[in-house]
Amino acid sequence: MTEANPLTFLVPIKQEKEIQDKAAAAVALFVPLVTGGLDSSGILHYANLSLVPNPEGKPGAYAILLCTVFDGPMNPYLDFFWKNDGTRAAFKGISEMALVPPKTEVKTPADFQNFINDHNISKGNGFYRGYPQSVEQIRAKFPKP
Repeated sequence: MTEANPLTFLVPIKQEKEIQDKAAAAVALFVPLVTGGLDSSGILHYANLSLVPNPEGKPGAYAILLCTVFDGPMNPYLDFFWKNDGTRAAFKGISEMALVPPKTEVKTPADFQNFINDHNISKGNGFYRGYPQSVEQIRAKFPKP
């Protein structure tokens, strides 16, 4: 059985209207833009991009929240996405929206891993899995039409 793991990537974002609009657009376009790349990973069960609302009725979003569930360990999962030009462009967009952007330009897989892991709030938390199969096993049994 392949171990499934979560990524709960929470990035507080700037409050300027332009950034808020970009964040809302990223969420609205997430599924159509990423489906092909995520399908090709062969290890991703689920992915969701959401906006975390500001507290106390303040308009806009406090943060971008990416939640994924994938097979295997974190850093090989992140390496797959680092090698994808579209993912790197999306990450650059998120880092530009970040309230606290990376201290230096993200140029290497290690830089990418560090930023993602630093913002992964599910590290060490309990994770329930309702089935033992990997994405590969599920796809073999239930191929897409």
